[in-house]
Amino acid sequence: MGQVVNLRPIGNRPATEFGIIYGPITNRPQINNLPHAALLKPSNLEEMNAPDSAQASVFKRILLKPLAFPGFAQALSTLTNTRVSIFMLHRFSVPASDVSGHDPQTLRRILSHLRKMRYNLVSLQEVFRRMREGEPLQRAIAFTIDDGYFDHARIAAPIFAEFDCPVTTFLSTGFLDRKTWFWWDRTMYIFQATKRTELQACLGNDKFVYRLDSDTARLNACLDLNARCQDAPEADRLACVLHLSREADVELPVNPPARFAPMSWDEAREAEKRGMTFGPHTVTHPVLSTTSDEQADFEITESWKRLNAEVSRPVPVFCYPSGRSRDFGEREIATVRRLGLWGAVTGEAGKIRSDRFRQPDATPFRVPRFYFLDSLPYVLQCVSGIQTIKTQIRRVVA
Repeated sequence: MGQVVNLRPIGNRPATEFGIIYGPITNRPQINNLPHAALLKPSNLEEMNAPDSAQASVFKRILLKPLAFPGFAQALSTLTNTRVSIFMLHRFSVPASDVSGHDPQTLRRILSHLRKMRYNLVSLQEVFRRMREGEPLQRAIAFTIDDGYFDHARIAAPIFAEFDCPVTTFLSTGFLDRKTWFWWDRTMYIFQATKRTELQACLGNDKFVYRLDSDTARLNACLDLNARCQDAPEADRLACVLHLSREADVELPVNPPARFAPMSWDEAREAEKRGMTFGPHTVTHPVLSTTSDEQADFEITESWKRLNAEVSRPVPVFCYPSGRSRDFGEREIATVRRLGLWGAVTGEAGKIRSDRFRQPDATPFRVPRFYFLDSLPYVLQCVSGIQTIKTQIRRVVA
């Protein structure tokens, strides 16, 4: 018998606020409306998961309300010397396909506000070009999307085009080539499809037992296991998924079910005509630091090669899967440099140091991004510099 994983609510906030659901006893943050729920970076989620009292939440809303007033967030960005912010998104809500994610109408409202307030909505490649050439950036915002799901082309591309807003989608090319589908989607499929009410998972030498007596329990079990798998060696992670499939008596289809499907290369080219651009995001989306030298080199090199073969204007910027500082290192940076790419983006929040971009260090290959939340006050916190200051304070006191 393995360790029985007990799940309980996190903090004191209501379950519906920010989409927070139940998490494991380790207090690992969990979000219920995003596909990378177990892969989200804690630095981007601390704001949501702090156990605020009701009074503190009301006080925070009062303090954040002025951010939406004309000129207020802009003035703060000047004080904090915040010249450019990059956001990352993942999936977009498609109820007909049972896909949860960013709400299209909320995204429209946020983009509309940013346009109204005259923020400079620029492409990721333009951000890198200006920083490489020492050109000034002021109140610039760039949007990125990770992975290459079908909803990125069918839902996101038209919305960003509607507001004449550039967006770069990072593609895992093996996913679009229909050679694989993501391991976290496979675990989700297994937990949802199994008829068992208890399931044992094996990860390396560790065993975990999950009780599956409700839909919520199944979702929480999946998120907990995915979070554990993220930091495991690549071989252990893949073996865990296969073992789980056998234990659950669930046969995994070769191709992903419709809700987990990628866009096609034809859809990518059509989205490119609307203004969406594409960058490399490996072939199979491994956590690169858990792979061999040979696989890490292949994942980066081959994804850039396939991208060049399929789209007209590949963006010479790499995106590290998962993107925490421990998920990549000098080995990966050296490969990205060797390919002649301009740099790379991470999945951790932070201030972009454009003043150091032309220095002979790794700054262009560790460019931070904010996770995009369906909340205008949160977005304005990021572009004003407030969120960066809060993140830095947390790191100091942690």
